[in-house]
Amino acid sequence: MPTVTGNEAQLTQLFQNLIDNAIKFSHPENAPQVRIAATRQTSEWLFAMHDNGIGIDSQNLESIFEIFQRLHTVEQYPGSGIGLAICRKIVELHRGRIWVESQLNVGTTFYFTLPG
Repeated sequence: MPTVTGNEAQLTQLFQNLIDNAIKFSHPENAPQVRIAATRQTSEWLFAMHDNGIGIDSQNLESIFEIFQRLHTVEQYPGSGIGLAICRKIVELHRGRIWVESQLNVGTTFYFTLPG
């Protein structure tokens, strides 16, 4: 993993939230797998965090970053619905971008950039 400049507590929370979601939303028939990669681009690092979880329907890919936006009931998957909103805020405070690609029942990849 590269060295980046930023608020250590916030960047730690960013990684913790994304890894926690990857584990929480794992597919019930598969052991959770999370792969993290970083690629140097011109003036930033591109991070990719991929899991083999339940995936996200394409119509919800933007709304998941909204505060208190939940796609499942608390009984199905516990949580407050603020984790990804916090992730977006942290990335934006560090002058980066965050987005997601996903396929139902296959997995999800969260991408984010941080200045390098």
